[in-house]
Amino acid sequence: MSIGKQLSRYPALKAYVESLCSIPAGTFQMGCASGYIIEKPVHSVMLSAFRMAATPVTVAVWKEYCKATSTPLPKEPSWGFIDDHPVIYVSWNDIMGIDGKGGFCAWATELAGIKLMLPTEAQFEYAARGGQSWLEYPWGNGFDDSKLWCSKPTDRKSTAPVIRPSNIFRNGYGLTDMVGNVWDWCFDLYAPYTSASETDPIGPNSSSDTRRCVRGGSWYYDDPEFFRCANRGWLGPDSRDDDFGFRLSAGPG
Repeated sequence: MSIGKQLSRYPALKAYVESLCSIPAGTFQMGCASGYIIEKPVHSVMLSAFRMAATPVTVAVWKEYCKATSTPLPKEPSWGFIDDHPVIYVSWNDIMGIDGKGGFCAWATELAGIKLMLPTEAQFEYAARGGQSWLEYPWGNGFDDSKLWCSKPTDRKSTAPVIRPSNIFRNGYGLTDMVGNVWDWCFDLYAPYTSASETDPIGPNSSSDTRRCVRGGSWYYDDPEFFRCANRGWLGPDSRDDDFGFRLSAGPG
């Protein structure tokens, strides 16, 4: 059976892979001089071209994975499993495998015929800026609650559909929910920044610190600081919560 025919058996995954948007190579200043200490120092990063999915991975896609691999569904959120919402309660280990070579990404890679991964922190921040590397938020330099799904000024009670008529912004690369809705797991092990210039950084190769980076803020938060492109956080690789999801990246194709 060819790869294409295999993928056609999983319509939600097929549509998701087809949503990958092209991100051109470029250089940008990563971090924020006026932000939190973990965003400093600002440093130059050069990235090769890559692709990133337009939205977070949905419940529908994760259900296909669970059914195909006999993997139990994650914990059901208080609002239930809704197919067009981002999948939540999934850990870095669930997505990448404990050794970084298994989990959801290995399954999706085999079907798609292209290597599908979590984006690196650098890829995520660069893509969030949508080709305008000086922007504080994906849409500009001022917070705008109409551009994302968060709890400012309205107290949200759940995630939102990844395609919706309001409180959403599509940036210059065609990406949505780069901030808000759910935090996104990134590939990298957490490490403080240095001032050195970098090319296609992937974080430390190994570390006694097993925390993995997360980006983007979520529906739960009401502080605009969490939704800046440079904002970063971390969690242990087996952590799960109702506002943590992920999206996929791939080579330039």
